[in-house]
Amino acid sequence: MKTFRLTNMLNALFCLALISTSLTVVAADKVTKEPKALTSSDAQKVLKTVNGVAITRDQLNQFLHNLQAQGQKITPEVENAILNELIVRELVAGDAHKKKIDTLPEVKAQMKLVQQQVLVDAWFADYFNQNPIKDEQVREEYNRQLESTKIGKNSNEYAVSQILLSSEQEAQEVAKRLENNESFERIAQEKSMDKPSAAQGGKLGWLLPTMIVKPLDDIILSLKKGSVSNPVQTNLGWHILKVDDVRKFKPAPYDEVKLNVTKGLMDAKRKVLVEELAKTAVIK
Repeated sequence: MKTFRLTNMLNALFCLALISTSLTVVAADKVTKEPKALTSSDAQKVLKTVNGVAITRDQLNQFLHNLQAQGQKITPEVENAILNELIVRELVAGDAHKKKIDTLPEVKAQMKLVQQQVLVDAWFADYFNQNPIKDEQVREEYNRQLESTKIGKNSNEYAVSQILLSSEQEAQEVAKRLENNESFERIAQEKSMDKPSAAQGGKLGWLLPTMIVKPLDDIILSLKKGSVSNPVQTNLGWHILKVDDVRKFKPAPYDEVKLNVTKGLMDAKRKVLVEELAKTAVIK
């Protein structure tokens, strides 16, 4: 018998926090650039050896591909810098193996997590290679999102920050600290359970009210610029919200957000795939 709540597991996995849908027509100022494929016929070509251990072209390409996915422009200087980074990593890792640091329990646990993440990424990549998101799906989703922006409450969009907490007591303690003019950003970094936004001082970016789970959407509408809400409970935990700024909403053109809409569709599909796996899993 499963002794867990599937929705909670999925929320933790995908860090959904307070955003309830991937409405990406608002993201014209943060369009993700699609990385160019880095391929080589001599992927296993040895570029350098460190104490007899080879560093291959394939390793370098993987590193560069990850940088491109983050919007980094790849130049010969960048390639050389990354090759040097791989050399340094191998030097340190080799010495760590000699000293048997890799046998320490906490290190083994971290290495397992890294291995799991690589497999997870590869599993999803394999699925989307076989089942790519089609252009007509992206256009349909964009049009659906565009229609939702015509709802009256979406005349403005809001730059929102949050602190997500596990209990009412902890939320009330944080609320008192905020009343005493402690920094919202610093407390978010220290306390918030939503780690991606916590790393940004609680910032969630520009959101439309219909992108936000109830009852938080109405809370956002009631707040003035710079104001902070009282603690509010959802199935995710206890939220303290702050409206950093407000502006009139202008939908972004399709071509500017096509890649972000695609990413939103992929994220939604990932959640469905995990739900399907969980239905047949034995988790105690």
